[in-house]
Amino acid sequence: MNEFEKALVSDTYCKDTIPKERNWFEPLIGSWDFTWIDNNAKKHREVQGEWIFSWILEGIGIQDMFICPSRKARITHPQPDEEYGTTLRIYNPKTLNWDISYCCLGRVLTLEAKKEDDSIVLTNTLDNTRKWVFVSIEQNSFHWQNVSVKEDGSWHINSDIHATRVINQS
Repeated sequence: MNEFEKALVSDTYCKDTIPKERNWFEPLIGSWDFTWIDNNAKKHREVQGEWIFSWILEGIGIQDMFICPSRKARITHPQPDEEYGTTLRIYNPKTLNWDISYCCLGRVLTLEAKKEDDSIVLTNTLDNTRKWVFVSIEQNSFHWQNVSVKEDGSWHINSDIHATRVINQS
């Protein structure tokens, strides 16, 4: 591991900074394979991807890499709307929520994550009609949704991700 990676990546979270009851994203640490389902397509469309999460900055935040299609699938099944991006999640002790920035080619989003019932809802800080929701997070699976809020307040689910943890066979 080079010096940048050593300084960036952490083994655990900072217990002095993030209260255990606010450590919502910790179960995501690790590598995941997923199926992305496009709910807006006229014809059923699924794409295989990967999502990798790690503690960073001495444990005060989490960074991930979102890769869709996966590195393996992008060679054989390239997609016109492929995405290779990264998210920074930093706990904010002032708001008791998480400040988030998502970056990919040509786009940067600023979000705030709040717990709503059993879900973690990430809301675009410049457009509260756009949300990204971790509907459920289990030990070896999670369900995520990309949501648009309609004028009547109901949600339209643009896409779903169903992910399974990559179990290392060492």
